[in-house]
Amino acid sequence: MKTLLLIRHAEAGWGDFGQADIKRSLTERGMQQVHDIANSIRDKNLVPDAMFSSTAKRAEMTTQILADNMGFPIEKVLWRKELYLAEADMLLTTAEQADDELQSLAIIAHNPGLSELASHLLPHETMHGMAPATAVVITWDVEHWSDISAGTGTLSAYLCPDA
Repeated sequence: MKTLLLIRHAEAGWGDFGQADIKRSLTERGMQQVHDIANSIRDKNLVPDAMFSSTAKRAEMTTQILADNMGFPIEKVLWRKELYLAEADMLLTTAEQADDELQSLAIIAHNPGLSELASHLLPHETMHGMAPATAVVITWDVEHWSDISAGTGTLSAYLCPDA
C-alpha cells in the first residue's frame, strides 16, 4: 500500500514591493493553518515516512511547522528546488521515483500543480484548486511508487485547516 499526501503551502503574504515570489513568507493565519492541518494529519495517523518540500520560503515554513507538530525529524526532509511552482508531471515524477521502502510520502508544494496532480490520479475527482494548507491523501494497493498512474488512486482523506 502506498499513500501520497499532497499538501499545499499555507497562506502567504504578498511580500514587500519588489520582493521575489520565492521569498514570500506565511502570514500569522497561515502559521495557524499549518498547526491545524498538522494536528489533523497526526490525529488520523497519516504522518508520512518521508517529506519532500519546495524550497520557496512559504513551503519551507509550512514544512517546518508540519514536521515540528507531527514529530517528524526536520533533518529527514528532502528540500527540492524543482518543486517550486512545479507542474503536475514534475510532481508525479517525484512520487514515482520515491524509494519503494517508503509506504507514505508527503509532497509540500504549490498550486495549480498539486490540484492538477490530484485530479489526474483520482478516478472521479476534479480538484478545482486546493485552498492553502489543504492536504489531499491518496492511496494505492501497489508495491512500487512507479506503479501509481492516472485515475487509479483512492481518495482516503481531504483535510482542510480550521483557520
